[in-house]
Amino acid sequence: MDFFDVLSLLGGIALFLFGMTYMGDALKKLTGSQMRVILSKVTSNPLKGFLVGCAVTMIIQSSTATNVMILSFVNAQMLSLIQSIPLIIGANLGTTVTAWIISLSSIDGVSFVLKLLKPASFTPILIFVGVLLYRFSKKHKRQDIGAILIGFALLMYGMTTMSSSMSELGEMPQFTAIITALSNPLLSFIVGAVLAAVMQSSSASVGIVQALALAGDITYEVAIPMIIGINLGQVVPVMIASSGTSYDARRAAHINLALNLTGAIVTMPVYMILRGTGSLPFIASLATPVTLAITHTGYKLICSVWQLPARNLFEKASRIFVREPKDFKKALLDKRFLATPSLALSQCRMRTGECIKASVDSFKDGVSLLKDWNEDTAESVHEAEEMVDVYRDEIDSYLSTLSSSSLTDRESKELSYLIRVISDVENITDHIYHMVISIKKMWDSGSELSEAGMAQLQDLSAQTLGLLEISEELFYTGDKEVARKVVELEKKLVSDCSRYRESHLERLKKDASKVSIGTYFTDILLNFERIADHLSRDARMTAAE
Repeated sequence: MDFFDVLSLLGGIALFLFGMTYMGDALKKLTGSQMRVILSKVTSNPLKGFLVGCAVTMIIQSSTATNVMILSFVNAQMLSLIQSIPLIIGANLGTTVTAWIISLSSIDGVSFVLKLLKPASFTPILIFVGVLLYRFSKKHKRQDIGAILIGFALLMYGMTTMSSSMSELGEMPQFTAIITALSNPLLSFIVGAVLAAVMQSSSASVGIVQALALAGDITYEVAIPMIIGINLGQVVPVMIASSGTSYDARRAAHINLALNLTGAIVTMPVYMILRGTGSLPFIASLATPVTLAITHTGYKLICSVWQLPARNLFEKASRIFVREPKDFKKALLDKRFLATPSLALSQCRMRTGECIKASVDSFKDGVSLLKDWNEDTAESVHEAEEMVDVYRDEIDSYLSTLSSSSLTDRESKELSYLIRVISDVENITDHIYHMVISIKKMWDSGSELSEAGMAQLQDLSAQTLGLLEISEELFYTGDKEVARKVVELEKKLVSDCSRYRESHLERLKKDASKVSIGTYFTDILLNFERIADHLSRDARMTAAE
């Protein structure tokens, strides 16, 4: 192995890593919205969470990316800590699929079908088709598919380059000496852990071991403890990604560490005992890329079998080791989602939904003050108004940053929609608070509305509340029929406000002493009308689409 072989090796590793990252990013972009739906529907069912974590990782080809995504969901409170554990266990198993893909490099045969399955045969086809789709297609989905094919082709080409550069290693006495030294299980385990920590990818690390296996000098005695070490070292990037996140997200990262650490603690002694007693007759045999893929998958599957039922213990342990202060404030929006626009928009939609619910609850509290004034209730309305102000500023800033990313037409439309909605919700909570101020002034004046006036306000309050609740339904469903109903209810409310205002003026003509309280009555009506106007604006746009 000369200087030029070393250059080929480094180039192969670089292509392998770049191809894996490029393919994973394209897959996330293509399937981001589906992953958002799948992950958002994960329940406390551990088996379902395990399968979802495994499937998502098989799609994006990176347990690190999946685990960082899970941390982001936990950090954004879109997943509970206990829900994240089966996902993490599943992700650790799903990442082994890359080793199976890489094992295609070892396919040998003379038939046309077997030759076609070899990377050297299909890689040029994939990259040719991928470039055609990426370069000449105008549809975003086809461009993403093209990017996936290009990334996969680069990954396989990098693997082939690595294997070729290592083909002469077996003839080098220095390499033989290294392999002999690595027959020490502890040393092999440490080398595997360091390799994965440096490469920041268990798939890439196992890929390098598979490339060495193609050189024909890696035995199971070296490979097994090295794979166990690789699976421990892969936690490093996840631990780094957890810095600066919420305490639950840090707990999730520590759980990932604990899962891989306990896996090593349980399996390494068992391996050592079986090795020492001669119960592994194949230990001195040469490993192949396929048998390494089997070993990698088998190890993670065995760990999953006992870790999944023990998830509650891992959660409790994480809460012991990672404690949060009482005054800790959870993050509102996670910037890690900005790399996947569909997930970032989902997070913003969830926060906007929280604001909508806060506005509905705030209105209920506000109109209750018409019957009986309560300072605590009025303060809760003020707190809701301030909360929505903070949310609006955060969401606007977040979406502004996201707008500079590469978005699909659907994502751009969703971004614009959320900006409009959060602006309307903020204005609505302002009007609710102004309504409460008018009610307070009415109570402070010592005057009372007439029985007819109070009945009219109660009627309008009920109508406005109904409009708020059906608008909340519209936000989650986007149903055009619901949108048209919002528009109809808004028209009726505005008409009734106008009619009640006229009847109120007639009452004032009969009793001029009630002029001062009449001002508060019309102010409250005006707030009802403005709330209705904001609610109907987006409903009209939805109904017209």
